[in-house]
Amino acid sequence: MTSIEYAKTQLDLLPESAIEKILEYIRFQRFTLGLYDDDTDYLSSIPGMVDKIKEGINTPLSECVQLSEVWGDV
Repeated sequence: MTSIEYAKTQLDLLPESAIEKILEYIRFQRFTLGLYDDDTDYLSSIPGMVDKIKEGINTPLSECVQLSEVWGDV
């Protein structure tokens, strides 16, 4: 049995919560190895990220936290 076959077999035995952690690690490895075409490709691979970015774009500046509150030295 190859490593890939073993990994696939083991994935079927794990609970969903563990699978989410494994997917996060896979995304990180793909990013580290430069396997995404660009930042958009990487960010789109993260569940819910596109919706969060759109939500941020549509939020009025008056409702946003001031940058100095997030990073005091800016």
